[in-house]
Amino acid sequence: MAGKGTIRLMLQTLLSVAATAIVFYGQAIEAEIKVNSQRNGVEVNGKFVDGGEKRNIAFEREFAGVSGLADRISELKFVDASGATIDYQAFTPGEYRASQPVTGFSYKIDFANLRRTDESHVSWIKRERGVLFLGDLLPLSLGSSSPAVRLRISGETNLIPSASCSSQNDGSFQCEDRARAVFAFSNGFRSIDTGDPRLLLRVEGAWQFDDASAAREAREIFREYAKLFRAEPEGPFAVTLMRSTDAAQAGQWQADSRGQDVMIFMADPPFRSQALQTLSVPLRHELFHLWLPNGVDLSGRYEWFYEGAALYMSQKLGVALNRTRFDDYISSLSTAMAYDRSAPKGLSLAEAGDTRWSGNARTLYARGMLAAFTLDVELLKSSKAKRSLEDVLRKLFSEHDRRKGSKAVAGTAIIDAFAAFDNTGNLAREILERTEPLDLAAVLENSGFEFSDSGRGLKVKEKPDSKEKAILNKLGYNNWRKLSLR
Repeated sequence: MAGKGTIRLMLQTLLSVAATAIVFYGQAIEAEIKVNSQRNGVEVNGKFVDGGEKRNIAFEREFAGVSGLADRISELKFVDASGATIDYQAFTPGEYRASQPVTGFSYKIDFANLRRTDESHVSWIKRERGVLFLGDLLPLSLGSSSPAVRLRISGETNLIPSASCSSQNDGSFQCEDRARAVFAFSNGFRSIDTGDPRLLLRVEGAWQFDDASAAREAREIFREYAKLFRAEPEGPFAVTLMRSTDAAQAGQWQADSRGQDVMIFMADPPFRSQALQTLSVPLRHELFHLWLPNGVDLSGRYEWFYEGAALYMSQKLGVALNRTRFDDYISSLSTAMAYDRSAPKGLSLAEAGDTRWSGNARTLYARGMLAAFTLDVELLKSSKAKRSLEDVLRKLFSEHDRRKGSKAVAGTAIIDAFAAFDNTGNLAREILERTEPLDLAAVLENSGFEFSDSGRGLKVKEKPDSKEKAILNKLGYNNWRKLSLR
């Protein structure tokens, strides 16, 4: 089971991002990426094939707090339909205006040029292993152009394909949205059958847990979320586990859920007995993101909702699966309270989400988790423990499944989903706009919880009444007893 230190470390270091984008069908570009592991770089050659006049070309300049991505590009060349070189003007690194319509392009990317790297969110190559996030390697889709790509990757034989792309008979890959695609390579990869045809597990090297245990953990968590949402996003899905490239604290992890792929970068914990539980933590968080935000079609930024919900629901699931104790669930909420109270003054949850990569990630996760807890408990109280946050999540996914193409505004859709259940939409809006730490005094009334003696954390009442016991049991208070009777 996870101790308080594990929960606290997770709240301190969790940096997870999942990008949503509108799917445009069609083939925007054809490209080949040549990997050069010895030089820690790639060569890209491609052409636009979706018609229209292309003069403005742009590349990702910053992602997940990592700036200077366009500075990696060198030897950039544009050509017209005849293959003749075209002059262009560089407004800033990553933004170009060609003198004539562009048909083809070529350039090199040197990964050693970045002053700061982040292996879980941007492309890298180190010592014949690496990860290629197509979103920061290929030209961005501008305006109404399609984000699709037909791709070849050469120079690397131990390639792990993206679950978001389909393999073609000629060895290429068709990706409907290049921003959602990620490829990895390493000599140490092996594929593990999880026992669920919807979910593949790819693991690099030997770990302190055995393959069967890792597969069982991934399968069980995935199926629990499928039951929670009562539906699945479009699959198949893949979880790829790699070792952190640089020296990392024991048990530390970073992750990214991109499209249908979950990428986890981790270091072994100090003790073998903690190994499977250490893996369970990012699995519970990141697999949630396959549904939200990756599985829905919502526009606008709403990290304020899906990151807090992922962190909170991963804790609830940990209790339900007996991976963590109910005391740990309370401890994580108490830790979030302490972080929220130290948040910068005048910062709302929405603003924390928009500025997560410029220093406000801790506020986003802490207040986001407390927001999810507050809304969950209010739903349980108003419905006599018959409705919960799970009902809202289920409704949100059902109505805005990417396959339906709703293209709704995220903030409006989320508030409306809460409004459908005991009018908690007003509370959700108040929490979103509040610029001070959350005040839990009202939500704790008749909940079965109370402030601890210090007032800095939470605890369960010594003598909760029957209604409060029903709420506590819905949150997993007596889950260990239920499991022990199975």
